Formats: sequence, C-alpha cells, structure tokens
Amino acid sequence: MGSVDLAGLSTQDLRQLGEALRQNETVRLRLTDDFPKHLRANQIVPLVDVVETRTGAFTEALSAHLPIPGREDAPELRVTALIPTHRRTPIGLRALREQDCDVEVVVLANGEAMSRGVQGDRVMAVDWRGHGATRQAGLSFADRDYVLFTVDDALPRGRGCVRALVEALEEGGYDAVFGRQVPWPDADPITRLRLHDWTPPGHGHWPVERLDHVFALYRRSTLQEHPLPAVPIGEDLHWRQGRRIGYVPGAMVVHSHERRPRELYRRTRDLHVQHHLVGDSPLVPSLSSVFAALPGLVRPVLRAGLGEAPNHLAELLGQWRAARITRP
Repeated sequence: MGSVDLAGLSTQDLRQLGEALRQNETVRLRLTDDFPKHLRANQIVPLVDVVETRTGAFTEALSAHLPIPGREDAPELRVTALIPTHRRTPIGLRALREQDCDVEVVVLANGEAMSRGVQGDRVMAVDWRGHGATRQAGLSFADRDYVLFTVDDALPRGRGCVRALVEALEEGGYDAVFGRQVPWPDADPITRLRLHDWTPPGHGHWPVERLDHVFALYRRSTLQEHPLPAVPIGEDLHWRQGRRIGYVPGAMVVHSHERRPRELYRRTRDLHVQHHLVGDSPLVPSLSSVFAALPGLVRPVLRAGLGEAPNHLAELLGQWRAARITRP
C-alpha cells in the first residue's frame, strides 16, 4: 500500500488499509502534522509497520505503539499454534510462519481438511464440540513446550509477538497470558471503545482477572494437567478462575467483528450464561430491568448513530435471556 497520510484519511482509505493488512503488505505511516483528533494513535499506529514524521521525538512516541519487531538473536522457542475454524482459511497463517521463534501451525478444521492457503501447515479434521472441548482435543496434535490459541479471523502483528507472550509467561510466572486486540481500521466507534477497555495499550505485562483465547498462550504441560472445560463457549472464562493470568499489550492481533443484532443477541446470551455459571450476578435479571436500561441507550446511540439502537437492544435482551436460562 505504500505510505498512508492520516491528514486526509477517508473511510475508503481505512478499508484499503485493512485490505493491505490482509495481503501482508508493508504499510508506512506518513504524518506531517499533529495526529488527527478523530483517530486514536494507539489504535491506528499498530496497523502500520514504519512511522515517518517530521520530529524524532514524535516518531519515538508513536513507535511505542508499533508491532514488536523480530530479533536475529531471539531465543529458541518452540510453539504450537492451534486455530479452530469452520468458516475460512485463517488469515494469520503467514504472520505466524514468519515469527522470530519456531511456530508450528495446526489448523483444526471442522469436519473436513482444507488445503487452500495452508501449505506447510498441518490441517487436522476435528468435529466441532464447542470452544472448550475442540481446543482441548487439538492439544493431542501439539508436542511443543508452548501452545498458542488463536482464531481464524485474527491477524498477528509483528514478528516478535509470539515471543513476547512466551517471555511474559515465564517472567511473570503466569498460568496463561494473552495479548491485545486492535480493531480493524474501519471498525465502528463502539467496537473501538470496548476493545480499548478490554485490552488497553501499555508496556510490559501485568496480572489481570480475565483471559481471552483470541490470542492466548499456555505451557503445554499446564493444559495437560488442567484441561479446558467442555463448555460451548466461554472456556477461557471458566479456566481462568483461581489462576494467575497475565496481559501482554505488546503482543497484538488485529481482530474485531461487525456489530449485527442477531449475532450480538446470541453471543451475549451464551456468554452471560457462562458468566452466571461461574457465579457472576446477572446484569439484566428481569424484563423490567430491560425497560429500566433503555434510557441509558440514548447517549451511545447519539454518539454512534441510530443504527446502533438495535445492537444495544439485542445485547440487553441477550443478558435478560441468559438470566432466564440460569434462574434457579
């Protein structure tokens, strides 16, 4: 794609930037003025490879958000990346192959083995049995010291991102670690805000009370001793209970979904069922709670547009339905 000038970046430019990422093209950021107010530096800069600005100090400040580069002297680390899929060829295969540590990719294809785009990687036919059981079944194909769980629509950024997870896991003495999710360039404002809150930018690593299998790393021995639970969704939520989890913001993947009411309702319902099963209190315990929450939709809808109203309502109804399902 060449250089991107943020001064005149349009919606179409953002889509083209996303396509350049999917094609593994090198993207340079050219910035001749202050960072535009309508964009967040910590969300856009991770999507580019090189920053070009007029002042060295500004370049250095933005470089803190760049993907972790590869190292010629990187330690010898052996990782198996497990990617369940039933929809598509995973978009992050090339990025995982090009890491500065030894990453073997195993694609867990639901029902049938795929061949397109996965040359050089292992493709194993695995019947889908829910997120927990399917990932745990994939462990039988892993014989390396570390296991990386990721998803078919996540794009790792930087040749050193997997190494950063391994180093943080060992330095922090964690049971598992996970990385930051950067939204696609044309993601909606609600998705950008929520991903920023869920996986914020930062340096180093620190303990947190959450876990996310979009980009998470374990020792293989840990998963053998403490398997993932056989739940349909939210296996990471169940597994992290009582365990030490580390967050590594420098280990980034590009990952976000378009917000659609039907999908939001189903995912919210299913995830909140699992939250209730681990002891979290329902956020919308009754139908009256749904109506009481409606005035709170005004502000986000005004900020994001009227098209967001069905999405927020779908999430409220999903939380309410989860409370009904798990009610004693």
